[in-house]
Parts: sequence; C-alpha cells; structure tokens
Amino acid sequence: MSDFQSTLPPGASVEPLPKPELWQQLQACWRDPTASPAQAAAYRGRQFHAVLMAMVTSGWANVFIVLALTVIFWGQASPMAFAVWIASVSLFAIFNAALAVSRRDLSAASPVSVRAVAWFSLEIAGAALAFSAMPWYLFTVVDSDGRTLLAAVLVSALLIGSWMIAYLPQAAIAWATVVSVGFAIVLANVNHAFFNLTAVLMLVLGFIAICAVLIASRIFLNGLKAETEIEHQKQWVGLLLNDFEAHATDWLWETDARGRLRHVAARLAQNLGVRAEDLQGRDFVSAVASLGTHLRHADQGMFTRLANHLAGIFPFRDVVVPALVRGELQWWSLTGKPLRDETGHLVGWRGVGSDITAQWQHETELVRLANHDSLTGLANRYKFGTVLGGYFGGSKTTSGQAGGSAAASAVMGAGPCTVFLFDLDNFKTLNDSLGHEAGDQLLIEVAQRLRGHVKGDDLLARLGGDEFAILVPGQLLAGDAMAFGAELQAALNQPWTVQGHRIVIKASIGVASAPAHASNADQLLRACDMALYAAKAAGRNVMHFFDPAMERRARDKLSVLNDLTDGLQRGEFVLHYQPLVELETGALAGFEALVRWQHPKRGLISPLEFIPIAEESGLIEPLGAWVLQQACLDAQLWPAHLSVAVNLSAAQFQSPDLLAVAKNALRQSGLAADRLELELTESVLFQDNTRAVQTLGSLRNLGIRIALDDFGTGYSSMAYLHSFALDKLKIDRSFIAALGAPDALGGQDSTAQSSAQAVVRAIIQLASALNLKTTAEGVETQSQFNLLADLGCLQAQGFYIAKPMPVAELPAYIARHDSNVGQANAADDLMPV
Repeated sequence: MSDFQSTLPPGASVEPLPKPELWQQLQACWRDPTASPAQAAAYRGRQFHAVLMAMVTSGWANVFIVLALTVIFWGQASPMAFAVWIASVSLFAIFNAALAVSRRDLSAASPVSVRAVAWFSLEIAGAALAFSAMPWYLFTVVDSDGRTLLAAVLVSALLIGSWMIAYLPQAAIAWATVVSVGFAIVLANVNHAFFNLTAVLMLVLGFIAICAVLIASRIFLNGLKAETEIEHQKQWVGLLLNDFEAHATDWLWETDARGRLRHVAARLAQNLGVRAEDLQGRDFVSAVASLGTHLRHADQGMFTRLANHLAGIFPFRDVVVPALVRGELQWWSLTGKPLRDETGHLVGWRGVGSDITAQWQHETELVRLANHDSLTGLANRYKFGTVLGGYFGGSKTTSGQAGGSAAASAVMGAGPCTVFLFDLDNFKTLNDSLGHEAGDQLLIEVAQRLRGHVKGDDLLARLGGDEFAILVPGQLLAGDAMAFGAELQAALNQPWTVQGHRIVIKASIGVASAPAHASNADQLLRACDMALYAAKAAGRNVMHFFDPAMERRARDKLSVLNDLTDGLQRGEFVLHYQPLVELETGALAGFEALVRWQHPKRGLISPLEFIPIAEESGLIEPLGAWVLQQACLDAQLWPAHLSVAVNLSAAQFQSPDLLAVAKNALRQSGLAADRLELELTESVLFQDNTRAVQTLGSLRNLGIRIALDDFGTGYSSMAYLHSFALDKLKIDRSFIAALGAPDALGGQDSTAQSSAQAVVRAIIQLASALNLKTTAEGVETQSQFNLLADLGCLQAQGFYIAKPMPVAELPAYIARHDSNVGQANAADDLMPV
C-alpha cells in the first residue's frame, strides 16, 4: 500500500472503502453515528445500566432453573457435574449482581467504554455457555420426556434471556448465539431425522431472537436520543428563562385558580421589595396593587380591570397597571392565559409582565401633544372642541389622555355651558414690529394670566394665533358672566414689558351660552365668533354678548358679499370726491377719491358697510384696482395743478401686482405721476417693514406721492417715519375734533383744546422737520380751519370745506371755488365756500 501511495499525485490520499449499507443499519441498532464520543459513552451507560438491572433478576432465575433441573434429573449424571454446574451459574449470577450494585450510586447515564461493553458481552457469552452446558449433555442421555423438558428450557432461555438483555445488543446477541448454536449442534449430533430438523429450527429461532434484539435495541436507542434532545431543550429553555428573568425587563408570573401566586419571578419579587418565597400563595392582584396605593383614583381603576380579567375565563393581553417602584412611577403591561386540566377546568393563570414605561411615556406625550398647544401648554382647538362636544352629547375625552384637565377628564353629557372667546387687540402689529419671539412671549404671558383666573372644571384653551377660549360649565347668569369677563380683562390690561417696550395687553371678548344660543358645539362657537366680531367693531378691548340680531346681521353680511361680487361685474361702483384746500391761500389743491356703491335695490351704500367685507373676502384688490384706474381717468380731465388722492388697503399694498396696477392706471389715463397721491395707514406699513420700504421706494421712483393717513393713532409711528419714503402726513380727524372742544356749559373746553393744540402742533413741527406736507382731516368748523392755519398746517379737508360729491359736479365746483378764492383773497379772507 505504501508503494501504491507513493505513486499518487502530491496532496492526494486514499479514501477508505465505504461500509456496506446493511452493516451501517446494524450498527445503528447499538450506536448513534451523529453522537459525540461523550454522548455515545452516555448512551452506552444507559444501555449497560438497563441490562444490569435486568441481569440481577435473570441471574437468580437461572440459578433457580438450574436447581430445579438438578432435582429433576438427579441420578442421570454425576453429582459432581451437577455441583460444578450449580456453582458456575451461581458465580455468574453473583458477579452480575455485584456489578449492578457497583453502579447503584452512579447515574444511569454514567459513561461506559466500548471495551467494557465488549468484556461484558464475553461475560454474558460465558454465562450462556455455563447455563446451557449441562442441558446439552443431559439431552443426549435422558428419555424423550426429559428431552422435551430440556428443549423447552433451552428455547425459553434463548428467547427470554435475549429479550431481557436486548437493550445492550452485543450482550444479547452473544447470549442468543451461544444458546441457539450450541443446542443446534447437540441436536444435529443426535442420529435422528426429527432432531436434525429441530436443530435447523433452533438456528431459525436464534436468528429471530437476534432480529428481535436488534429491533428492541434500536427502539431503546431512539428513545434515549429523544430523551436527550428533550433534556437538551429543557436545559436551553431553563437557561433562557433564567437569563430572561435575570436580565430582561419582562418577567413571568403564574397563579392558581384563586389568583394566588405559585411561581414568583425574581424581578417581580425585587420590584415588590420582598423575598420570592414570601410571595408564594399571595394574591397576585393585591400584590401588584400594593405598588399603586398612592396613585390617582383613575389609575387605581386599572387594578380592578386586572382583577376582572382574572375572574373571567378568556385570555387577555396588554392590561396596563401603574407601579411605584423605589419612588419611580413605572407602567406594566400584563398578558395572561388560563391554564386548564385534562377535564377543561380552570386551574390557574400564566403570563408575562413587561415594563413599558418608556413606551407609555412616549404615547402619553403624543396624546398630550395632540391635545395641547405646544407654546402655552393649554388645551388646543381639537381638545377644546372635543370637550365642548361632550356638552351636546358628542365625543368626550377620558382620563387616559395625558395632561387632561378636570373638565377634560370628566364624563359629560349634554348640559348648559358658557364660552368666552378672546382675541388680542393689535397683536399682529406687535408681532410684526417687535418680532415673533416677542409675540410668543406675549402669548405665554396671556396664557399664564388667564390660567390664574380659571377654576374648577373650567377649560382654558388656545385655539390658534392670538385666539383663546374659556369653557365654563353650568348655567352662568349674565351678571356673573359680565363680572368674570371684566376680571379677565383687568388681569390682561396690566402693563407688560418686552425688549424694553411697555405693552398694555388688551383683548376683545365674545360670549355665548348654551342652550340659550346654540344646540350644538359648532353653533356655540359661531355665536361666540359673531359676538367677538361685534366687540371688535365696537372699538376693541370690549366684551360683547351674543345677540340673535348678530346672526341676522351675519346673514345680511353674506348677502352683501354676494351682491358685492355681482356689483363689481355689473359696474355698480362710483367715485365721489372730497376737496383738499391750501390753508394759507384757500386755493384748491386736489381731491380725495372715495368709493360708493350704487346698489340697484338699496341705493347708495356707504363704504363703511362694504369695505370691511371686501377686505375680508379678498374683493378689495379688484375693487381697489378699479378705484385707482377710474380716479386717474377722472383726474386727467381736471386742471393740471389739481391732484387726486386714492386710499390703498393693506391687501392692495401687500399685493405683488401693486406696481403694475399703478403703472397701468397712469398709462391708460395719461395722468402725470406727480398728480397721483396714494394714502396708506400706519398699520399697513408696519406689517412688513422691509417690504414696505421697497414698495414705497418703487412707487416714489415712478413719481407718485405717498401720504401717511390717520397719523398719530399708532403707538410707534415716530420711530418709523425716517424709514419710509413719504411726502405727506394726514393728521387724524380725532385730533382735529378736539380743537375747539365744548365744555359742559357749551363753551370752549380750554384744557382739552390746549392738549389737542399741543398734539397737532407737535405733528406739524415733526412733519416740517422731515420736509413733509401736512393735511388735516375732518375740519368741521371755521375756528378749526383758522386755528390750523395759525399752527402752520398746509392743507385741510372736511365738511366745512365741502362734502364728497359725484364726479359730474366737480367742474362746476372747481370753477365756483376758484372764483370765490379770488374774491376772498382780494378781501384777505381765508374762509372757503
């Protein structure tokens, strides 16, 4: 072979010949080819142990049979032969018994070597030879009855002996081979055909016994393999459970049918602060509930839910209970399954407990964010609407929602309530001028002040922007509602300082109640909106209660809006013009264009009725574009020294199309740009300071003049004047009206007049310093006219000079005014006509 291997290529080797498949199958009867050496030794130990236990019984049975046969056949053989036979069989029995006793203190799986099995098989073969030798001899010398008895004994020994030691097939085969082959040889040597055939039958019986041994051995070995696998799985499961209970956040629990603990996880005992053995037999629900004795009543109800589940018969999962563990609030999720005996009766519960604190806190935070305003921490619009809906039989909030107020957590049915709807006055101006950070701080301050005045089941919410609401459950009398609203306004009106600015917070309030004003939540909020709108229209910082007349006015407003759209398409709008005159000379300087609506059914409608609706609906842009174009067309027909002033709304000024609209109006009319004057209010300029500067600069570049209307009403006008490209300041009519104000007796109120003169003089001086013209609005009397001239104001307009008039009356008015001014100047009289 070595010579042959030397001729192989480098790295090549000779593979051993495969064993025959039959031999492999036979080997599988006494060994597991997949087992490790240690496991195979353990299997042999189990086989060896099982056989030894059987050998103790079979050995002494053999001794008994030997004694019985000795008695039966005494005298047919030498007494010495019988003595030797009894002694040899007894020695083998004693040896096997001693061997069994030696392994008594060892486990059944104590390993046994292949060599030990081989020696034991030889010992069994010797025992078989010792047991069979005397019957073989006697068979040749006894009569036919004796031979029948001996044949029965030997066949029984063959079959029973092989079966009893079948767990160790090597030993069993040795026994069966010695007994069957030996007896067959004895039978074959008898000179008789019957016995010769019986010898063949004995060999067949031996073969059958060996086959039975192999089958039984294989079944036993497979059983050992299955037990090993089960034991291995149990060990793994045990290790996993031990590791699970030692390191995981989950833990196992098990109770009897009465809910008493009978398996206590180490983690549960640790959380409960007691020893595991002390928890055995304790009620599971009460043990867990002991961790929540100091929690809220709503949370205590969760333990009742757990007890109800354990009192039932169905599995449950994710039953959440609170637990105060070492001063820290945890949330546990419990899942359980009923245990039943073979008859189907409930014998207990088994389940898993999980620490879901992080998940619960996350979900709680999501619920809180879904129901609360992130800036102020108050309830949001969704939360407020949900709770309000509860008063009308709608959806209700529950205690499970995080951060719920008393009003939110109560289970409410339809019932009376009152809603106070707040809107901060001039918040947008402050937010745009001082920045969004200051606006946010103001909203937080308002929330804190309002929070200090809500109580009981009241629900305070921020609905969005600068809009707040308070829901007051129960019937609230009008006087009580008025007092509560006044209390809230007084709390808000306290001065507040931000970024060095002293701000006085004012709010308009709309109030409505159910069921007096509404039958559902939407109606109640709509009633509050209408009351709030009325409060703002009444001058702001006002509280207004809902009145059914408001709903009628709202319907009228909708009707006006519909007619307004149609009126634009049908050309129902006209312009009236109010003159502006020079105070020093009385000469006509121009006209201010004022839009009027010539409604086909309602007649001439004042702009006070439709302009706010047009601004809210967005129709102010097409309407304003028409006014600008028509005013330019009309002004082109006037004398060249007369200008036209057109008011711009906030929506028009912020429109990106403003510059194009102005250019188009000038181009189509042919009007010189310096004859067009655009009037804007302070609030329009302060909404977006940077963009306002750019827009004004673009208009000034076209040659258009810019006037700041209603000057003096804004709180920060002085600080921004130098930033804007302006040509004129129009003094608000409220200051002009104070000039010459009457006292209680109908005379002149010198104090009020002096104060008004001081303000007007300051405005005129400021305008002069900035090289701006001044126009006084709302001049109603000759004394106002003359006083303004004395103070240095340049222009004036008002009913004292002339009321607004249709465009058709302008030519006659212009001619008449120029004539009268000429006569007045000749007489040195400034009074207009």
